[in-house]
Amino acid sequence: MDIKTTLTSLKPYQVEPPFEGIRLDANETRNFLFPEGFFLKDFEFHRYPDHQAIELRQGLSQYLSIDLKYILEGNGSSELIELIIKTFAEKDDLIMSFEPTFSMYRIYATLYGTQYIGFPLNDDYTLDVPKFMEEVTLNQPKILFLCTPNNPTGGQLKKEDILKIIQATNALVVIDEAYIEFANPEDSLSQEGFVHDNVIVLRTFSKAFGLASIRLGYMIANETIINQVNRVKSPYHLNQVSQRIGLEALSQCNQVKDEINAVVQRRDSLYQKLLTLPITLYPSSGNFLFIESPNKDLYAPLLARGIRIRAYQNPKSSYRITIGTQEENEILYQALKEILL
Repeated sequence: MDIKTTLTSLKPYQVEPPFEGIRLDANETRNFLFPEGFFLKDFEFHRYPDHQAIELRQGLSQYLSIDLKYILEGNGSSELIELIIKTFAEKDDLIMSFEPTFSMYRIYATLYGTQYIGFPLNDDYTLDVPKFMEEVTLNQPKILFLCTPNNPTGGQLKKEDILKIIQATNALVVIDEAYIEFANPEDSLSQEGFVHDNVIVLRTFSKAFGLASIRLGYMIANETIINQVNRVKSPYHLNQVSQRIGLEALSQCNQVKDEINAVVQRRDSLYQKLLTLPITLYPSSGNFLFIESPNKDLYAPLLARGIRIRAYQNPKSSYRITIGTQEENEILYQALKEILL
């Protein structure tokens, strides 16, 4: 049986196999909220989960100071990206973003038979906002994805520039804020995204909360958009275990803030150390750093030393390094010194 013709050129998202060494490749945060595990008491395993995730959304409403009618839960940001395209994009509609960025935008666009354009970032991985807006005006996309802070480069768009883009287009503007907790919160659209007719803000528990395994995310948008996306989500799509753990995590926001501050401090410290090495290093507002090493491969020699980072084929010399613990960062730095000096 042949697959759909639209999928013949599709490159699947690359997921690395299990690894017992130092894992600095997936932008995971340590398990700081539930180091001793999570105990479920009075849990009705035989019941279907709450289809509307009312308690979780109430918790998010308090956390964000936003009415729960503007919040929709999902199995991580990835499911919500797919639901957005499934809801709003017809076959052959145009979807745009800048590149390099999160690869799932292109993958889901291809999966649903839409066209995709990736506007190239500058050589320093910043976005030329006026030129980008010109291309958006010229191409008239149906959906526009803005990842900020951007994965994998770490750059963050200013709020004023995001608002310019929103006001200059009729496209649905999806602002992916998966890493916003590690960045300048003043540039977030979470507190006002729902007042616009064409804006969705995506968030996740995978990064700042250290809960990548439970696949929990959410979107913020006006009530009309929320209701439209609700029409296409699967019944009982978010399991009750993830809902319960997410709700418990929201009750420990002080711990989350402390961990965020610690990650940012370790990120800035590692950045300063890496400046002493013969690599090109870019400022990051995420829980990772983005580097280039055009003259020497870093992935294989680091892997041989028990350290896994993320390597990118385009450009071939670029790598994304998750901020680890203080000890992991030091081991990484010493290994890079051996390789590069």
